[in-house]
Formats: sequence, structure tokens, C-alpha cells
Amino acid sequence: MSLTSYLTRRQAVGGAAALLCGVAAAKKSSVDLGMAGIRGALCDYRSLPPAGQLNVRAFGAIGDGQADDTAVIQRALNALAPGQWLIFPPGHYRHASRLVVARSGVTLSGYGATLHASNSADQALLIQASGVRVQGFTMTAITDRRRHAPWESRIAIWRDGDAWPPLTDVQVYDNQIIESGAPGSAGANSSSSAAIFVHRVHGFVVAGNEIRRSLSDGIHITGGARHGRVWGNTVRESGDDMIAIVSYLIQGDARADPAHQYAAQYAQRLERERVQDVLIAHNDVAGQYWGRGISVVGGQDVTIAHNRIDATTHAAGVYIAREQGWGSFGVRNVRVQGNHITRVQNTEPAYMVLPATQRGKRTGHGAIELVAHVYADEARWPVLRESLTVERIALLGNSIQGSTTAGVRIGYGWDRWAVPAWRSSSVREALRRYTGAHVGQVVLQDNQMHQVAQGVQRLNAEDTTSAIWCSGNRMEGRSLDMAECVDDALNASRAADAVSGSAQRMPASPTEPTDLQRCSTK
Repeated sequence: MSLTSYLTRRQAVGGAAALLCGVAAAKKSSVDLGMAGIRGALCDYRSLPPAGQLNVRAFGAIGDGQADDTAVIQRALNALAPGQWLIFPPGHYRHASRLVVARSGVTLSGYGATLHASNSADQALLIQASGVRVQGFTMTAITDRRRHAPWESRIAIWRDGDAWPPLTDVQVYDNQIIESGAPGSAGANSSSSAAIFVHRVHGFVVAGNEIRRSLSDGIHITGGARHGRVWGNTVRESGDDMIAIVSYLIQGDARADPAHQYAAQYAQRLERERVQDVLIAHNDVAGQYWGRGISVVGGQDVTIAHNRIDATTHAAGVYIAREQGWGSFGVRNVRVQGNHITRVQNTEPAYMVLPATQRGKRTGHGAIELVAHVYADEARWPVLRESLTVERIALLGNSIQGSTTAGVRIGYGWDRWAVPAWRSSSVREALRRYTGAHVGQVVLQDNQMHQVAQGVQRLNAEDTTSAIWCSGNRMEGRSLDMAECVDDALNASRAADAVSGSAQRMPASPTEPTDLQRCSTK
């Protein structure tokens, strides 16, 4: 890349990149990562990379879209020292297996460069060190079917084994993970699994990325990740949730393992595996053909704020749940505020990979769905019965427009028993019953609903411990009354204040998210 080209691109980054340089402050404490304090204080992304940068071409990379550059790129990655940058000049770099970033404190910069993965089963840019920054790449891939492993994602922050300490201070921003071919072709999707997979990192930023047509989640956060910001991303037409937090309690088969096996390990697993303190804000997500818009399936201290969530064709726009079938933790302290949710389960997918036999019918979720389920044997263990719930949820100032179901649905499955629909060789699994669990301490305040089938549908009203406070909610411009709700403005405000959500701070002004526009046109 020429000096003139590099400077032009860096000037365009401006304040967006300045936001991200402060992730190091997020390590083990919930400190302020707000843009106002970061800009101009910690780093200047408009300057050139530091002296001693490496160029992938110097290691023999061809970048013509035909040559296999896997080995030379990996050699360049292994040559990095802390503080160094690896520059990918404009070109089309093909790699036939994962690329592993194992050096800490390094930056990979790819403005004008495309990384193309030619192996559907081993395609990740795999980040396995702390202090890594990945910026400015276009990433494409060959896919054959939906897969699930981290190395089958396109960017994965992950290393195997419980013996490793958490990674820290990882930044993924201003990348495009997009399709490279027409529907039905090998390049029709951007990743075999999640586009960006975030696992067991303390202090992370995923911001300003554009994601299209991943076969699994757009952004998937799991494995006890914490102190993170998911900011200003665009996600389109993913094969599952567009942005998902998932915290797994169970290591084995969640549908077959008896509850006593994981009840004994609950405290240890909670500390290690529960995702917490994550801000999901100012993202624009639309048009997935399976799954939900933004979800928290097990987690604590999460804020979902000022996102645009459109055309969730199959399920909820915002989904907060304890799922027994996936063996997740419960959910605590989630603030859902100022989101604009439109067209829930009333459109058909514009893009679809699943064959007709696998598409399934719509879920019937509310535009915002709050739900918890437990197996019968889980309910017999106090530590699980009291923890595998959804509690302290604040729904504040959201706009919901156009839903074939309720604007908000709470407590589906309460006091109803069901047998799993799946079949397997496990007798325990086939006979295991489940029911709705506790969903409570919910605040609904100042939400606006239009063209929804029902305002608020509460299905757990007989749960006497399930307090719900309401104030200032409106449907079609008129006050929304709800018999089971405590209509008390003062206590609703107090309860809302008690649901703090993530400790990661919101921007200093409403105009700042515009700084996260992509810094170059590719």
C-alpha cells in the first residue's frame, strides 16, 4: 500500500478507531470505555504504523487470488514481535487452512486486502493471544454446509482447553465478512460457522464490522467472555442469531445429562463460563432466515441499546432466555433500551439456504421474548431451580412496529409440561420433561408499540413471585393497560434504575455512532 493510500484510509477512520484503542482499560474491572475519554487520550490511529512494521509480501505472499498463501502468511504471523503491525497490501490472499495469531500485542491491518478461505472445514483467522487488533480486511470463504467449530468461523477469538487463562484486550473492527459468489455457489456464504466468534476474552471490542450471510450467528459471544463492547456493526441475512450471547452450564449433552452431574459443579462453571458485562449498542441487524435478532441465552449484566433490528423472519427481535435444550445458565440484570424493532415474523427471508424440510415454522415469540425453561430433574435441585431463571430485566423506551405476535411476551410455558420433540437412543433424553421456569422482576417503561397483534402477553401470571412493573407504555398512541402489571410510575422508575445492565458506558453524544462508518470503500 502506498503512503498516500494509507494516509487517506487512516484519515477516514477518524473517531471510530479512537473509540477502540481503549479496550486495554477493560481488563478485569468495569471501567469506562466511553469515547469521550478515549479520543485523543490513548492513541492516534491517524498516524502511520510504528517503525518496524512487517509487510506480508516480504515473506513471499503473492495475493493474486490463485496462489496458496497459507504458509507464508503464517510465517509472517509467527515473525511478529509485541507492538508490531503486519500490513497486507491490496490483493487477494487465499489460505487453505486456519491462520493462527499467537503473538501478543500485535496488529493486523488489511485495508484493500481480501483474505479468502478455500477450506470450508478449517477457515478461521484464529486469535490465540492477548492485545491483538484485526482491522480493515475483507474476508470471504468457500462453504459447503453449516458447521459449528471455532476454526470453522471466519474470525475466532479462541484457544482450546480449560488450563489457559482468559485472553485480554482483543479488538476486531472495520472488517467486511461477506459472500463472494451468487446464491447456490461455493462462495455464496461468508463463513461456515459464526462470522465472528468471541470466547473467553476479558476486555474486547467488536465494532464497525459488516457481516453478510454467515451460515451460523453473525457475532457469537460465549465461554465466559466479559467486559466487552459490540458496537456499530451491520449484520445481514445470517443463518442464525444476528448477535448472540450464549453461556453454557453443561459441558456434555445438555438434553441427556442428568441434573445432579452439573448441579455439583454449578459454582465453578458459573465463574468460568457465564458471559457478563457486555454492551451491545448501535448495531444494525436485519433479515436472518433462522434464529433471533439479538439474544442473551444465559448471561449477566448486559445492555442492548439503540440497535435497529428489522425483519426477524423466524423468531423474536430481542430474545432473553434460559434454554434447557442447550443447557444454558439463567439470565440476570439485562437492560433493553431505545431499540427500534420492526417487522417481526411478518416477512419471508430474502435469502435462504435451508431446504424446505429444515425451515420449520415461525416460533410465535413476541417481538421481545422473555422465557425460561427447566427440566423436571433440574427443578429438584435448589441451586438450579433458583438460578436457571430470567430476572431483573428492564425494557425501556423501545419502539416496536409490525409484529404478527405480541410486542412483549413473558413466561411462555409456565405451569405446562412438555416432552422434548427430538428422538435419540438415550432413554433419559426421550423421557425427560420440561416446564416454564421463573421470569420476574421485569420493568416495562415508556415503550411504544404499533401494528402488533397484542401489546404485552404475560403467560406466567400465576407465578406470585414474578413481579412486573409498568409505566408509560403506549400502543397505537394510547396508554397500554395490563391487568397483571403493577402500574406504579415511581416504583417502576426505581426498579428500572436497579437494572444497571453492562458497566460499559454509552457514547458521550447521540451523534458519535456515525463515526463508526466504514473507513474505506472497497
